[in-house]
Amino acid sequence: MTTSNVSRRAFIAGAAVAVSALAVGITPRQARAAGEALPHLSDKDPMAKALHYSDNATAVSKAQNPTYKPGDRCSKCRFFQGKPNEASGFAGCQIYPGYSVSAKGWCASYNARA
Repeated sequence: MTTSNVSRRAFIAGAAVAVSALAVGITPRQARAAGEALPHLSDKDPMAKALHYSDNATAVSKAQNPTYKPGDRCSKCRFFQGKPNEASGFAGCQIYPGYSVSAKGWCASYNARA
């Protein structure tokens, strides 16, 4: 293998890593900044229905959602892109790209922040 082939491969591999890192770094910031501008997720949305999304966590039925625990809400979830433990408002969510979810909401994909 020649030196130019190794350099070309190293450049392509490095460029791919840089582009991936840039894409990952930009997406969450854009979603947070645009949280209010994104349309609010409706509980009638097919994905929201499938994951039992509710914009009011206190209205979630424990019988229908055995993983729900009182006190769980979107603002405490690792997928919520707003401020952690935000009391109200809307922000982007990694589970529902293109929509904002209520800080007071809940869905079956809830995963507590570490």
